[in-house]
Amino acid sequence: MKAYISFTTGLFDSGERGSNVSRLGEDLARWLIGKSAGGEFAFAEPTAADRGWADTVTAAGEKFRLGFGILPGTVGADYADWRITIDKVNRWKMFGSSDSELRGRLCDLVHNVLRDEGEIREVHWG
Repeated sequence: MKAYISFTTGLFDSGERGSNVSRLGEDLARWLIGKSAGGEFAFAEPTAADRGWADTVTAAGEKFRLGFGILPGTVGADYADWRITIDKVNRWKMFGSSDSELRGRLCDLVHNVLRDEGEIREVHWG
């Protein structure tokens, strides 16, 4: 199961070397939400998370959490390494699968948005 997608780009604010990474990624979250509008997924307003930013995505009664953040070793770089995590939110975590067809389509959406941007490279799932 795909847990996160990482990539390299200079499109987003990577902060300054040595700065706190905990709040970087808001512009990435808003960019992805804007590029994904109008499809089957409903995106909420991104919020600050422990490390980076997060957003809740819903479709057909399923809920997912996207996490947006920079990899610490690239803070301040012209071309920083970023990561988007994709988690299914279950009401009862021990019941039901963390994977679904809808989650797969959300992963495809994220991948396609990143792939279609010419300034994003080295897109890898992990």
